Amino acid sequence: MQEQRYSRLKNCLQTILELEPELERLQLPGMFRNDLALLKQHFKKIEYIDFCEEDLQRLEMATAKFLEELRLPFSHISSVSTNRGLLQ
Repeated sequence: MQEQRYSRLKNCLQTILELEPELERLQLPGMFRNDLALLKQHFKKIEYIDFCEEDLQRLEMATAKFLEELRLPFSHISSVSTNRGLLQ
């Protein structure tokens, strides 16, 4: 059961991290870039994070909301990778 949760957690985080090249093209503020760097750094250590199902559900909802909010900005930059196959 816990293994499935870690898989879902990795899925959310990896989905966001795979968007980094496209996010960079949006010329986001430096603080956001710092957040992505921190996320990458901690992604390698997620097996040690203690979380419950409710935390994971909130993260999954937040990831879905984040992706939805990016839809419009991404529509304004050319050649956003559609072959990437987002995990979320």
